[in-house]
Amino acid sequence: MNHADFSPLGLLTVALQVLIILFSLSVHESAHAWMADRMGDSTGRMLGRITLNPIPHIDLIGTILLPLVMALAGGPIFGWAKPVPVITRNFKHIKRDGALVGAAGPLSNLLVAVVATVVLGIVLAATGAQTFFLQIQTAYSLPWWLLQLAFINLVLAAFNLIPIPPLDGSWVLSAVLPPWAARFYDEFRRFGPILLLILFMTPLLNIVLSPILNVLAWVLIFKPLEILGSIMG
Repeated sequence: MNHADFSPLGLLTVALQVLIILFSLSVHESAHAWMADRMGDSTGRMLGRITLNPIPHIDLIGTILLPLVMALAGGPIFGWAKPVPVITRNFKHIKRDGALVGAAGPLSNLLVAVVATVVLGIVLAATGAQTFFLQIQTAYSLPWWLLQLAFINLVLAAFNLIPIPPLDGSWVLSAVLPPWAARFYDEFRRFGPILLLILFMTPLLNIVLSPILNVLAWVLIFKPLEILGSIMG
C-alpha cells in the first residue's frame, strides 16, 4: 500500500477518485433499477433510483467514507451503494428475472470499462502509439484517468459477480442451479455477510479477485489497446 499524499495534488486525486466511484456506483444501481422496471417491478423507478445523480444511491459508509479512507491510505478504491429495493413477486419469472436484475449491475460496470477503453483507443489514434503509452503511465494525464475509470469499474463488476449472498453473483447462480441445489443455496444466504466479512479480513478477497481482474483487464483493456497500438505503429 502506498503512503497517503496530503499535498494539494494528492487531495485533488482523492477527490477525483471518489467522484469516479460515485459515478460508477450510480451506474451500477441505476442498471439494477432499470432492469427491475423492465421485468415488472417499478419500485426502484418510483424511488428515483434510475438516475446517475449519486445522491439517491449514497450509502454513507460504502459510498463516501470507505472510498475516501482507502484513497487517502493509497490503497485500491472500493465501495458500495445503497441497494435498490426489489419486490420479486412482481416478476413473471422470479428466478430468471431476478438473475437478470442481479447481472445488470456488474454488466453496466463492464460497459463503462469498455466505453473508457474505446475513448482510450481514440486518444491513442489521435496522439500516436509512442506518445499514448508514455501518457498512460504518467499520473494525472487523460489516458491515466481513463484507465482509472476502466479499472475501478472492473473491480466493481468482478467483486459483485462473486456468488456470495447478497452480492449480485448469488442471484445469477441461484437461477442456474437445479431446484434441489437452489433450495440449499437459498438457505445458505443468511451466512453470506459472515463469509463476506471473512473475505475482507483475510487475503482471500485478493486471491479470489486477482485472477478475475487480470483476465478482464487483459480482454477488455490491455489487449485491445495493444492490438490498436501495433496497427498504429
